[in-house]
Amino acid sequence: MMSAARLLARRLPPASNRANAAVGQLRSMGNAQSFHINTPDNTPETYFDFSEENYQRVNKILSKYPANYKQSAIIPLLDLAQRQHGGWLPVAAMDKVASIVEAAPSRVYEVASFYTMFNR
Repeated sequence: MMSAARLLARRLPPASNRANAAVGQLRSMGNAQSFHINTPDNTPETYFDFSEENYQRVNKILSKYPANYKQSAIIPLLDLAQRQHGGWLPVAAMDKVASIVEAAPSRVYEVASFYTMFNR
C-alpha cells in the first residue's frame, strides 16, 4: 500500500516542469483586451468632461472619502463616466477620473481593465 504523499507525487509532474509551467502561464496572460488600441472616437486626445450635474455627483462621491483617500473613488467615478458616455468608457474619461483623484492614469486603466462592469 502506498502512502498518500507518494500517490500525490505520482500525479504531479517533476518540480522543474511545474516551475516552467508557472513561468509560461505568467508570460501568456497578456491579450488584446489588456491594452488600448486607438480608434477615431476613442483616443487620449478625445474630449471628455463631466456635465455640471455629474460634477455635483463627483463632489458628493469625493465627500465620502478622506482627502488623502481620493483614489478610493475611482470605481464610482468610472461608473459615473461610463453612464454619462452612453454605456462605454473612453480613455479620455479614464484620464479625467485620474486627474480628479490625483492618481496616475495607469492606476485608473488597471481598475477599468480589471472589472468586467466597465466597457472599454
